[in-house]
Amino acid sequence: MAEELPQSRVVVIVGQGGIQTDLDLDSLGDAEIADAIPYMLADYSAECKDWTLVAWEHWKQGRFQRAQELLGKGIQFFAPGPGRQPDFVALVNLHAMVAHLHLAMARTAPRAILPHAKYDQIPAGTLTKENHYVEAAMNLNKADSALQASGAGQEDEPVSLLMGKVILHLARGNPNLAHPLVERLLGRQPNNLIALTAQARLQFARRLHEAALATYQKLLSLSPDMNPDPRIGLGLCFWVLGDRVKARAAWERSLVRNPSSWVSLLLLGLAALNTAREPSVSREDRLKLESEGVAYVQRAFKLNNKSSAAAIALASVSGQGGQIPVASKLAERAIQYSDNKRHTILANAERGRLGFVAGDVADAGPYIAAAKGEDAAGVNIMAELTLGQIAIKNGNLREALNFIEQTAKRLNGKGPLEYTVLHASLLAYPHPGMQEDELARNRATSRAMLSEVHSLVANASTDEDWARLRGVGQDADIFLDLAKMWQDESLEKAIGAYQTAISIADDPEIVDLRAIKMSSNLGALFELQGNVETAERMYQEAIQRLSGETGKDAEVMRTLLAFNLGRANEDGGDVVAASKWFRDVLRQHPEHTESKVRLAALAAAAGRNVDAHNLLKECLKSDEANLSLRAVYSHFLISIGSYKEALAFTTQTLKYDRADVWTYCALGWLHFTLGREAKSSQEVAERTKQYLRSAEAYERALSIDHNCAMAAQGLAIALAEDTLALKPQGATVTPVDEAKSRIRLAGQALSVFSRLNDSLADGSVNVNIGHCYFARGEEEKAIQAYEAASNTMKGRNVSVLLYLARAWYAYATRQSNYSAMAKALSYCQQAMHIQPSDRAILYNIAMIQQKAAEMLLALEPSKRTLDELKAALEQAQQAANTFRALADDQTRPLPYDTDLADQRARYGDGLLRKAPEQLARQEAYEGEAATRVEEARRLRAEEQEKIRAAEAKRLEEMAAKNAELAERRRLEQERTRVTQEEMYQSRMEEEAKKANKAEARKRKKEAGEEGEEGEVKPRKRKEGAKKGRKGRKVRSKSEISTASERGESEEDEARSSGAEDMDVDGEERVKLSPEEEARRKAEKAKNTLAMLKARKKKTRKEDPDEDEDVGQARKGGKQFKSKAFIEDSDDEDEDEDEAPAKEEDANGGGSPGEGTPADDTPAVRDPDEDEDDE
Repeated sequence: MAEELPQSRVVVIVGQGGIQTDLDLDSLGDAEIADAIPYMLADYSAECKDWTLVAWEHWKQGRFQRAQELLGKGIQFFAPGPGRQPDFVALVNLHAMVAHLHLAMARTAPRAILPHAKYDQIPAGTLTKENHYVEAAMNLNKADSALQASGAGQEDEPVSLLMGKVILHLARGNPNLAHPLVERLLGRQPNNLIALTAQARLQFARRLHEAALATYQKLLSLSPDMNPDPRIGLGLCFWVLGDRVKARAAWERSLVRNPSSWVSLLLLGLAALNTAREPSVSREDRLKLESEGVAYVQRAFKLNNKSSAAAIALASVSGQGGQIPVASKLAERAIQYSDNKRHTILANAERGRLGFVAGDVADAGPYIAAAKGEDAAGVNIMAELTLGQIAIKNGNLREALNFIEQTAKRLNGKGPLEYTVLHASLLAYPHPGMQEDELARNRATSRAMLSEVHSLVANASTDEDWARLRGVGQDADIFLDLAKMWQDESLEKAIGAYQTAISIADDPEIVDLRAIKMSSNLGALFELQGNVETAERMYQEAIQRLSGETGKDAEVMRTLLAFNLGRANEDGGDVVAASKWFRDVLRQHPEHTESKVRLAALAAAAGRNVDAHNLLKECLKSDEANLSLRAVYSHFLISIGSYKEALAFTTQTLKYDRADVWTYCALGWLHFTLGREAKSSQEVAERTKQYLRSAEAYERALSIDHNCAMAAQGLAIALAEDTLALKPQGATVTPVDEAKSRIRLAGQALSVFSRLNDSLADGSVNVNIGHCYFARGEEEKAIQAYEAASNTMKGRNVSVLLYLARAWYAYATRQSNYSAMAKALSYCQQAMHIQPSDRAILYNIAMIQQKAAEMLLALEPSKRTLDELKAALEQAQQAANTFRALADDQTRPLPYDTDLADQRARYGDGLLRKAPEQLARQEAYEGEAATRVEEARRLRAEEQEKIRAAEAKRLEEMAAKNAELAERRRLEQERTRVTQEEMYQSRMEEEAKKANKAEARKRKKEAGEEGEEGEVKPRKRKEGAKKGRKGRKVRSKSEISTASERGESEEDEARSSGAEDMDVDGEERVKLSPEEEARRKAEKAKNTLAMLKARKKKTRKEDPDEDEDVGQARKGGKQFKSKAFIEDSDDEDEDEDEAPAKEEDANGGGSPGEGTPADDTPAVRDPDEDEDDE
């Protein structure tokens, strides 16, 4: 027997035969003594408790291997062997202790050993948690076997064995297996602290937080100083239940009690870090909480460097601080020593992210794959983001988009903002092999997603709102991408996105060139929107901010801003200011080509073509191969009418780039124009070749770019004008066939233009569509197309205005429509206002005015008005004067034939000579028409008056009828009310009568029970009375039916008959007014009610319940009711189930002829008779 001495750590080992030896526990650390102890215990045949005592000492000192060896030899000693009997009880205890030892060792053992660990490498051969769990399970099974061999039952199972099983199941994540064992142990020992701790843990795992809280409180009341501290569990329950103040208080109390509690430190640190992430926390408090949380977690990790939760938290903090190697080591530590599946997933995802940040994609891949493999059904945002970024870094953008889209479908729109931004960025980027329609759809989706993020940032006003954005709102590139996507769709939204980006990137205290560049781009957007003043202001503010900056980048930015400011002034119409800024740029940079080009454009617009030509020549000398510059020069030559020089120069452009689409389009236009504008005989002979060369140039442009709308439009124009149809020499074509051919070709070209309409937004396609419709004779559709083109060109294009005038002129001529001719005249006048020196437009105006007058003079007077005729004749006079002035013009060349103008002037004089006759005719017609109209108005007014009179009469008759019907309705309502009052009073009387009867029967019954033998003798009914009663019953039914029907029929006939001179009683009456008749009817109803009440009072004076033994019948013999109460009485009869026999004689004992009433009211039988008859 071992006894521990209080003075020292010395125990006495007592063996068989009383042999004793002292054992100093402090000396067990000596290897020689530790090796000899098992043999000494075996030689002494020590008891099991001595073996466990020494093993426990090794365990406490951390010598797990010594404890395991000692327990193993103890098991061998107590196991069955030669010459000794086994001690199964000792074997149970020893195996249970070995199991607990492995479970304790498993707490600090790694869950897994990473073979590819780069920073936290674990020596090979280290046992994992699962190895210890297997050993523990094996020893627990052996303990069970020994317990069964000892003959003990389940109720004798030691607590250590039972708790070993519970701990093993909990460690392996099998709470369902642990729960019945805990319940069984608590059934035996309700206050077992370890069992209660296991129960609380099971309740918490099952989300029964209130129950777990109560269990922890019970533990605290049973043992306030127990270890593990229940306050830790209390804090967890409070935290989950939402009371974070109490949770922190519980953990702080636990930390005060045990300053070395790494669990309390860890929970306090994680609580502080989680609170710091809440959006409602201010920036100062957030920094304070983050510092406090990191300090707590670091202290916890120093006390237990195998804690996976602490390692994950520190890895995240270290990674944000840029300490990638330290963070990677912590993440690997968390992976290898994780306590649960959740920690494993988080640690692998963090380690993969850190590997990607470090630039080692091969290192990050296995960890990301492991994180996804651990939770295949869930969505790990960190792993998915890292996986997408790895694909982006490898250049596999399509693969990255597939990863992100698959995860987005699983998230169903509930992903974080970071994920949304990455998804939108991938959608907006054109991937190799992506079709145009797919790219358009993706960009639309991306634009919508980023617009939602932009709205969140734009509406963020408080620190809490910005905290919810988690740093996404500080990334200006997001909104720059959004602005680029909106630029072609909505300048307003693009401007909003740029403004948000500038507000993020711009710092007023420092000069940021990137922010200034954004401001310049924003000014360009305002300029495109037409807000030139805002654009100028932004450019000037940016130039002022750069005034004190030096360096090459600042100088480049100043040059760009100055040029943009000049372009803004040019668009605003301030040519002088624009020229000034362009010259300022040239003073600083004499070779700035763009400024020279803009100065040349301004000179050409002012008519200084020589200056413009010289500036463009200077540009070409400095950069002859610049295709944009060569295109500008070609356009300049075309604008001044030098088509041949433009053709030669454009042909030379092909030497620099034979695959430039726009060069071929320009060549096609020039060849076509030269063929169409051919004047000389030699040029006319070359016309067909020019057309063919034009078609070849357009065809070559389409071969380079199949979507070139300009080239397709050129070929469609050639098709519509039939320039490619090579006619044989000497072939004749009739005008009819030529017209049919033009209509057919115009229809074919129209199909091409319709497809090109959405591709070119400059209005040229609509102009060509209008030409095709006009060639087909569809002037209305041609007008619509021309108007669309004019709106695109803001109504300032003279050619389109003349096309509109031509279309309206043709339509008016075909329809003889004077208003359409007026529209043609208005469009010509608009064109004349833009180009007042154009004689051809003036000729067309005079022609339209003369044609309008001719049209009106040819119309019948009914199809025109006098005002229109006067206006047309006035315009005809103006046209004649115009034609006469045009004919006398000696300027050459003229765009018209002077002889034809003179003929038109003379023709106009002839029209004007018809004016007096037409005016007189029109005045006579309109005078007659005015007379007819006045007569028609008079007749219509009379008819309207008759209709109004008839309507008034009808309304009066309807009002009289309505008044009569209302009076009848009122009388009927009054009559119904009186009847209801009578019915109600009669019902009350019947109920009172029945109550009296019931009271009388009750009294008689009580009086009968007081007889000699205590019973009531049945009374004998007289046969004659019964018969009389039956006869009365039959008579009553017949009388009720006959009398009631007779009374109702007489009154109805009297009311509904047409004899107004007779009343209901057949007496003659005098016709009365409706008011007097209503009053008399009301008085009659009141008299009838009073008579019925008097009759009922008379009936009530008779006693209905006289004693049968007296033998006297009730005076009056019968009751009488009006017809209105018969139905109610019959219903009440059914409620009387047991009526006494004496009441029969009292109510109906007489013969049918007795008791005839004084009036015609039918006799009614007593409600109590039905039961007796049965």
